Amino acid sequence: MVTMAESKARQREDAKDKRAAHSQRVNGFPVENKLRDMQFKLAHNLQCSLDLYTTLELFFNNVREAVTLDGLRYSTPTAGVEYSLGDQRAHTVNYNLSTNENPLGQIIFSRAQKFNESELAALEMLLGVLYYPLRNALLYQAALHSSLRDPVTGIGNRAAWDAAYQREVKLATRHGTELSLLVIDIDHFKQVNDNYGHQQGDKLLKHLAKTLQDSLRETDQVFRYGGEEFVVILNNTNAKDAALTAERIRLQVAMSPALINDQEVFASVSIGVAHLCADDDPTSLFNRADCAMYAAKRAGRNKVSCG
Repeated sequence: MVTMAESKARQREDAKDKRAAHSQRVNGFPVENKLRDMQFKLAHNLQCSLDLYTTLELFFNNVREAVTLDGLRYSTPTAGVEYSLGDQRAHTVNYNLSTNENPLGQIIFSRAQKFNESELAALEMLLGVLYYPLRNALLYQAALHSSLRDPVTGIGNRAAWDAAYQREVKLATRHGTELSLLVIDIDHFKQVNDNYGHQQGDKLLKHLAKTLQDSLRETDQVFRYGGEEFVVILNNTNAKDAALTAERIRLQVAMSPALINDQEVFASVSIGVAHLCADDDPTSLFNRADCAMYAAKRAGRNKVSCG
């Protein structure tokens, strides 16, 4: 026979068991205790890398263990970054991230089915773990970006060129794709420095860098090699098209004066062109483009020469 006291005690135990079970899973996904375990696991995993894409990928893969997701999209206009992971679907939920009023960007989760309230709560709980790893990754990327930028022109510097050039030649050689190289030198640049000063000479360098960027495709890569010399990597570009691109740049520079000491100063460039051949390596390709540039100088400057 069960007494009234024993019955009430049993009811209390049953209610306790139900609460414990509820704390483990709601609507098919873990919450509370298990979700806290996932937070610790996520925090540990996000310490593995300062690379922004890797950080987002780790976050996405870990969160999918708690909430069903098809895709994640991250963007931050201030850093000019946008990444997509997985497949983007119809139902989305957006979060604007910031720490101490410093914007970190926006994350959009997506999937085929609507999110319920419990799932949204879980996403927000796990997002809290992302803030500082994301901030650190953005700071690292900004520092890395700064170290690869030429301080005068804002385009890629010699270090950025070295890394990109080796990579692109290797990829083109491996996949058998077209690759061309331009070496560009400003004609009589020393006279600009002598007549107007180095500060005004820097203005001409900035002007040329912008002219180059405006004359090229988004897939082309331009760098300041040093002094008044620039290099351009033309992916998927044969010799004929590379020569046409060089001629277009030469004309654009000649027709676009730089404003120096409130005066329009016209400049010209000599351009060497080389196309990657089967027996080329990075050194031989560059040497051919560089020699072609000096051939353009010897031919009277303001010319294009192919090597």
